[in-house]
Amino acid sequence: MNSSSTILEGRNLQVRKGRTVILDIPEISILEGEFLSVIGNNGAGKTTLLQALCCLTKLSRGGMYFKGQKVGPECSPIDYRRKVTMVFQEPLLFDATVFNNVASGLSFRGMKRKEIEIVVNENLERFGIKHLRDRSARTLSSGEARKTGLARAFSLKPEILFLDEPFGSLDPLARDQLLNDLERVIPQSGVTFVFATHDPEEVLRLSRRIAVLSGGKILQIDETQKVLQHPVNEFVVSFSKR
Repeated sequence: MNSSSTILEGRNLQVRKGRTVILDIPEISILEGEFLSVIGNNGAGKTTLLQALCCLTKLSRGGMYFKGQKVGPECSPIDYRRKVTMVFQEPLLFDATVFNNVASGLSFRGMKRKEIEIVVNENLERFGIKHLRDRSARTLSSGEARKTGLARAFSLKPEILFLDEPFGSLDPLARDQLLNDLERVIPQSGVTFVFATHDPEEVLRLSRRIAVLSGGKILQIDETQKVLQHPVNEFVVSFSKR
């Protein structure tokens, strides 16, 4: 990880619902090639933060800078969205085969069929689901569906991949298999990851840096071990002791 290179920066990010402020982040920087975990309880604002960073939620205030260019006037939102991908807890698969689900984003981008075949097969193999390529997505287990969603995201070759609690509601075996897959894939990918979770074990296994979120605000952001060893308040301590 190149700690001196910032790929994405958010400044004065605020999201409101009516009169209620649900996200208020004065500043956040994502480093190129890093795995940043955003941890917090349900309702802390993790999903809202990821969606704001991914341009899926409209900001009430503030702006984002991708590689130094402001998203909007200098870097069009469409161009930015083509460089990032978000994986939700539920993978939102189409009623089609596993192959066609993974290929869908590439088809939308106008990639030729032969190239699609190569890219899709690479990513099915990456997550150990090549044998499922002709299966209907409706017949998949929860773990298989999550792997299909990840294969689809990786096939788009994003520069930043946002993961919103991708292990949520999985049984322990499927969760452990998916964690193992990500641990293996991350160092090879060259992708920057922003990962939302409420589980400290997932943070310890995957991330070098952590942001602790509560009430839509970042309480502490630093290298994972520094947060664990020097928590800024009792709330952060409560996560480090789980």
